[in-house]
Amino acid sequence: MGAPNRRLSIAARLLTVGGIFLGAAALFHFLAASHLPVVLKGVLDAKTYGFLQPIVSFTFLLNGVLLLPLSFSTLYSAAGVRRGERWAWWICLANALTVIALPGLLLWTMGFEYFSAPLFLAGAVSITVAGLLMILPLLWAKRDIEPGAQS
Repeated sequence: MGAPNRRLSIAARLLTVGGIFLGAAALFHFLAASHLPVVLKGVLDAKTYGFLQPIVSFTFLLNGVLLLPLSFSTLYSAAGVRRGERWAWWICLANALTVIALPGLLLWTMGFEYFSAPLFLAGAVSITVAGLLMILPLLWAKRDIEPGAQS
């Protein structure tokens, strides 16, 4: 196995791991959504709960639903990256940039205070790891992607 094939193979494996992380994050969001009403009832008064519970539940479910195609397209495109196909590299790059943007957006909009909550921190760390597992090998293997290949 030559160096280009090896780089592409490693990149594809890491993209597969990143795709699995995204699928796990989707599953986590679906599971967490079912527990949110109980958690929110314990910390909010009835009027605030009535307003926030549907919004928070919707957000968790929406995240889970949107993470599924992100996971599937990353897993599907990883095979194309292994073959050196340019279209797959671009799809994986778009997915990786989407994922890696999230931790920065969280810090920018929410600050550090929420990162003291263990589940929030675990989610942010796992998404950061998934994003890095996706983007770094893509950049490393870019020179081995067929120039001009549109298959």
